[in-house]
Amino acid sequence: MDTLFKNLFETMPLLYIRIFFFCLMPIGAFLLYHGIKILRKSFNGKVMLEMQYLQQIGEFTVVKTGIYSIWQKGELFKKTPLDQFSTHIYDKASQQEINLNYSLMSPRSNDFSTGRLEIYTFDASPGVYELRLESGSSVSSVSSFISKTVPLASVDLSKYLIQVRESQSQLFTLLGIPICIMGGFGIIGGFVMGMLADQLFK
Repeated sequence: MDTLFKNLFETMPLLYIRIFFFCLMPIGAFLLYHGIKILRKSFNGKVMLEMQYLQQIGEFTVVKTGIYSIWQKGELFKKTPLDQFSTHIYDKASQQEINLNYSLMSPRSNDFSTGRLEIYTFDASPGVYELRLESGSSVSSVSSFISKTVPLASVDLSKYLIQVRESQSQLFTLLGIPICIMGGFGIIGGFVMGMLADQLFK
């Protein structure tokens, strides 16, 4: 395969080789744009509910079938009470509990003072739902043990929030990473190879 490409480039005029590589740049930009768009949706989905942890119960409305996520939000470098409560969501009409899936990638977003971390994802159809924080734990026993051994001050519970956001399949989030990498290589590689074509393909 390498020999085939080498022979192909050797028979092409240098101008065409330059055009070929420079054409990789807009293709790379296209991939990078859509890769970033996919990743942004994982972090910045529309907020359906934001409530204080001390409130314990919150209500939100879903208007379209899709994937949604539950996030914790609090002060940076503070110990959160994830091991002190379990999270449940119920359909208000039927009181049926919605199955929650642990977030595999646990996307997070920080600013200078607060941070957000995705805890769960779930599927929901149109309707009114109730989020309840009940006794239990939202982390594994191993994570709970590690959290207790970390010497951090506890977060101010009055500033500790639980959010429900629009989200997407975690598979799309995983795909967004290689798409961004491919896009970056297309832009940089296309530019560099195009500029050095006369030296590489004499």
